[in-house]
Order: sequence, then structure tokens, then C-alpha cells
Amino acid sequence: MKSFVLATALVAASAVGAFAQEAPVALSSAITSQILTLVPDADLSSLTNVQYAQLVTLFSNSENLSAGANPSGAVKAILGAQ
Repeated sequence: MKSFVLATALVAASAVGAFAQEAPVALSSAITSQILTLVPDADLSSLTNVQYAQLVTLFSNSENLSAGANPSGAVKAILGAQ
């Protein structure tokens, strides 16, 4: 009986963990406005956690946003990789 209860608790905990990994994420309004300035038709409605992390990283470094770095191309590449 103890092993059944333990197994049930482990399954429940892993289900909660899996849900947390796929929970919807939302960018800050500052990053969202920068993205929409660069790529006006960008769909930010269903970002994955990986896309969210890549976009935050992209916009956290000003060198990534210089014209020579092609920030709009980087945003399109990140959003296209779903």
C-alpha cells in the first residue's frame, strides 16, 4: 500500500512539473514593443519557454540590437523555430 501511495504521489508530482514546463509565458511590454517595431506581424501569442528565453537574451544585450547584428532576422528565426 505504501508503494502504491508513493507511486501515485510521484506521478502527480511529475504531471505538475510537466505542466509547469509548458505554462504560457509572456514577455515584458518593453520587449514586446521592441519586437513589434522590428517585426510588426510577429505572433507572440503562444511562445514556448525556449523562445521566451531566447528573446529575453536577445534583447538583454544591446550589441544584439545594432543594425549590423540584424535583430529583426534574429527575432524571425526565433519565432520561426516552434
